[in-house]
Amino acid sequence: MKVPNNKLSSLKSYFFESLESINREEVKRYFSFLCNAWLGLSKTDLIINPDREISESEILKFLYGIKDLKKNRPIQYVAGKTWFYGLELKVDEGVLIPRPETEELVDWIVRDCRESKKLLDIGTGSGCIPLSVKSKLENLEVFGYDFSKQALETAKANANSLGLVVNFEEFDILNWKSYVSPDGFDVIVSNPPYIPESDKALMHENVLEYEPEMALFVPNENPLVFYKSIVDYAVFNLARPGKLFLEIHESFGREVIQLFNDVKNCSVELRKDLQGKDRMIKVLFH
Repeated sequence: MKVPNNKLSSLKSYFFESLESINREEVKRYFSFLCNAWLGLSKTDLIINPDREISESEILKFLYGIKDLKKNRPIQYVAGKTWFYGLELKVDEGVLIPRPETEELVDWIVRDCRESKKLLDIGTGSGCIPLSVKSKLENLEVFGYDFSKQALETAKANANSLGLVVNFEEFDILNWKSYVSPDGFDVIVSNPPYIPESDKALMHENVLEYEPEMALFVPNENPLVFYKSIVDYAVFNLARPGKLFLEIHESFGREVIQLFNDVKNCSVELRKDLQGKDRMIKVLFH
């Protein structure tokens, strides 16, 4: 196969030929994604300027990218970035790739918390949730906690590149009593690990091989382990009135709601995502 010359059209042909074993629509999406990430080109640019000149270093990036894609590496990790709720975020194998359903959770928070003063995101990963909320609610004081040092480094890098002030700190929600938290969070949000180990058989190879297990999976015998700790933490650290937002596994909506049965003066709302799956919960603490 002939190595591409310095024309975008030549690179595109080489890219498609190299990945011919992958579904063509998927390859088209990959090429568009990488052109946006690495060349700053939109889908329209690709159409109207097919013979745009590209440098040798840019070509080399694509050649390495092709090798990674052949190994099932997720396109976001190949690019080193993704887009979430209008923000460009750095991502790597130390953080979960942000999902569209989490954007729906962020949108709910942004619309519902315009008068709030202090928000905490537990299990922040890339920082996608607190950074997105902060970008829309500038006067909100925002915190992001995570157990992973690598995730916190990525989140801080994203905050710096976006020029957004979010307080990122190391924190283990399963041992929350060992930490001293700032007083007065009136919003707590979390998208914790919630996929039972038994679901691994249903998942794509690229997720299992590359995304961090600690951010995805929970034991089959205790799938709500993180939610139990988050509820306990919220009872003691959420201001009254206050709001708790949770992303959940589609199969555990009722079980998560039951965790609030013994919590006084609270009301729970369960919402479906755009796919019609139970995905988000808001709890009002009165």
